[in-house]
Amino acid sequence: MSTVTPYARYYGLYWALSAHAEALGLDRERCQRLIRRAEVGMARISQAYDTPDHPAGISHGVNALARLAPAEGSEFAVADSTGAGSYSPRSWGFWSQYNGPSVAMGTVALDGGALRAGRHRCPAEVLAMYAPLFAVAEKGAGLILPASAFERLSLQYKEETPDLAPLRDVFTATVDGRHDPAAWTAEDRTRRATLRLLARSWQLHPQAKTWLDALADGVVFGSKAREDPVFATEDRAAAWRGVVLRHQSVGAWRRLWADLVRVVLDTDRASRHHLHEWISDVLPDSTVTNFESGLPPTIDAQGDPYPAERAITSERASAATNVAVLLLGACRLKTLSGISLRSFAGRRPTYLDPTWIAQLRKDFRNRPLAELGRRLVDDMLAQSRRVALRKVTVKSDGTINLFSRLHERNGAYFADSPEGRDNIGLRIPQLAEIATQIRLFTHDRTQPLTARGRELLELPA
Repeated sequence: MSTVTPYARYYGLYWALSAHAEALGLDRERCQRLIRRAEVGMARISQAYDTPDHPAGISHGVNALARLAPAEGSEFAVADSTGAGSYSPRSWGFWSQYNGPSVAMGTVALDGGALRAGRHRCPAEVLAMYAPLFAVAEKGAGLILPASAFERLSLQYKEETPDLAPLRDVFTATVDGRHDPAAWTAEDRTRRATLRLLARSWQLHPQAKTWLDALADGVVFGSKAREDPVFATEDRAAAWRGVVLRHQSVGAWRRLWADLVRVVLDTDRASRHHLHEWISDVLPDSTVTNFESGLPPTIDAQGDPYPAERAITSERASAATNVAVLLLGACRLKTLSGISLRSFAGRRPTYLDPTWIAQLRKDFRNRPLAELGRRLVDDMLAQSRRVALRKVTVKSDGTINLFSRLHERNGAYFADSPEGRDNIGLRIPQLAEIATQIRLFTHDRTQPLTARGRELLELPA
């Protein structure tokens, strides 16, 4: 799941489509045609029945449909078109985004590109729900609206639809309301565990600003991870502790890199020396050891992780703050253990990870912080080049595509555009939103779980 796969309804759509394609023996090309037409149909339904400012959102392709403005009843023309006249620049439309998650969940399998039933067979009631759309998409020119059979495919439909209960079963790894670990894959069990941890964290911390903050308050910081019966009996709580803490370090790197790229953009022919001067000027005049002495501890009096990074990080964190976060991450290598340490440190050391910073911390501990900063600049520039070279593609005419925001020529650096300062996503908000759409979670902070959600996830009231 990611920011480009936000709708539970589409998981149901492709689940039904896989069963339909298998029943009719559709080949790759017919599957592709049906997918594109069904997606345009979903956009047309949303255009007719959904409102743009609703929390549930609007279907993929609505904006493109509004721009292309096909004649009413002839919408599938934009599904059959390519280039500027198409609703999507991708040959497989939005299935390109949902493909991986659907296959991983087992709702869809692929056979030479053709959709087939996955290990979780699509229930007959879900297939029947989408059957009217498939029938029109295969033989018609567009949709005739209004129609109740199509209205319930809209994202904002208020009543319970036939796809929701089966999707709840898949997401919670349950059958007839019961979870049998032996009947599900490791990925299924991890998804279920994450939903349980997320829901329980929000139950315990309804004041949290975001789902990720709630998860951090629940399983990362403080004593709840070992005291709460839900957390204490779930190994994946320790894994998420390491992942969320590692996420803090990744965010610090991204902000530092964004600041470096901004300096390059604002400077005519920025050299490595210029970038060294920039980082030296923005860091305190202190040794690394003295700088660390002013940072919060990484554990509290009980030996549980303390939110040190959160305590010093603001929305517009300075370069000094980001270096501090990296150093705190290196310190956590000594205070974490077991599964938490493994998920925090990673399977093996790699460039710019906490182990890398720990070695730099050791090497520079009695040297000026500015020297460490200059080394971090060099490491970022080297990593940028490594990543760019990995992405190099050679076109048919022999020219090279080099995908990078930062470029170097004869010792001078230049950038094409700014780099975003936002951290990478952990997909926690997306999972929580889909859980809300299938009516496991709610938007009510005082009652974050539905009764059915508590039952399926085996959580207290």
